Amino acid sequence: MDPKRIAVILVTICAAGFSAAQNSVTLPDDGTTRTNLGDDALLEYGYTTEAGATMLFEVWKKVPLSGIANKANNGSFDVFAGYRGRVEPVGEASLRLFSVTKDDAGQYQLSTTFSDGTSDTKERTLIVQFAPEDTTVTATPGLIAQEGVTEVVLTCQAGGIPAPTYTWTGANLPSDAAQDPNTGTLTLTNIQRAAAGQYTCTADNGVPQLPGDDPTALTNSVNVQVQYGPSSATITRDPADKVVQWSTVTLSCAVDTANPPATYTWSRINGTLPTNTDEDKVAGTLRLRSIQPDAVGTYQCAASNGIGNAVTATHVIDEVEEATLPPPTTKPPPTTTTKPVTTEKVVPPAPQTGGGADGAVIAGVVAVLVFVILVAAFMLGRYLARHKGDYKTNEEKGDGEDADTALQNGDPNHPAVKKNKEWFI
Repeated sequence: MDPKRIAVILVTICAAGFSAAQNSVTLPDDGTTRTNLGDDALLEYGYTTEAGATMLFEVWKKVPLSGIANKANNGSFDVFAGYRGRVEPVGEASLRLFSVTKDDAGQYQLSTTFSDGTSDTKERTLIVQFAPEDTTVTATPGLIAQEGVTEVVLTCQAGGIPAPTYTWTGANLPSDAAQDPNTGTLTLTNIQRAAAGQYTCTADNGVPQLPGDDPTALTNSVNVQVQYGPSSATITRDPADKVVQWSTVTLSCAVDTANPPATYTWSRINGTLPTNTDEDKVAGTLRLRSIQPDAVGTYQCAASNGIGNAVTATHVIDEVEEATLPPPTTKPPPTTTTKPVTTEKVVPPAPQTGGGADGAVIAGVVAVLVFVILVAAFMLGRYLARHKGDYKTNEEKGDGEDADTALQNGDPNHPAVKKNKEWFI
């Protein structure tokens, strides 16, 4: 090809390329920024511009309405009140956000106006990553299962970004248990008693916890119980050798193991239980008191806890050795009552100070004193009776044959005076 023609073609292609360029905001990646909780986030943006065009004005905001900052072509950078101290510009169009929180996650938008009047807008997504938290476990149908019957599904869930994966551990974790690390499920199929125990789920998403976070937030444990019925039962007898009439014989029934514990029921094959029999359904004992020869027979114990079929065991009492008399009853020793010894105080008779003559003298003196007291009382009463009533003196003015009449005549307002009368008693 002619070299001149080649040169013309290259010039044409370059010119076409320049004319195809336009002013726009660009993203250097897929438009996603991932930052761990508490770290700084760089929101990266770039530009493509036509020849001679420049950036005139930039505005950053969090969608939908939260303004962050703006920047003019003169280099001034203004931050809105809600983000002061939290952001800074980086390069020609990027923005750094300090110490991100969960609330900072979302869409961030840069809108730019160019010097030729054109404009463009691009959005970037900020994902704030944080360690798993609030790990929980649920069990279907529940944490109590029957052996060989129930399928137990344990499901672990936790918060966190990105979504955690889950690992199950346990001392009795069956080798055939199925785990799904993404859904957090652990399936125990056809569960057996050996699988009973504690199971622990651990969540992890590769994001470290912040200082001060609780490490137990990454795990949760549950206890799985497996119920099963007894598989065999045995009977023991006390005394183990011969059975003697009038004695007490105890039959004890026990199972190999059961969950929940078994209860026990006693019977006698081809007969009823003897009288004087005590049965304990929880302990599994049958106590035959004062046993008699008619207690010979086959005794059966049935043990069950409601799971599966009951298991039985039998014991034969083939002979009761007769005794002539019942064993003596041990009586408590007689109770002796000790009476308290009381000491009586003997009061000696008062010594006599004189003979019968002295007593007569004392009686006479007392009689005289009584007589004197009576006479004095009589005289006092007579004196009081003579001086009872109202009296007026003879010095009162008035005419009359005596002082009282003169008093009445001299003062008409004076009340009549009642004369006293004396009576000799």
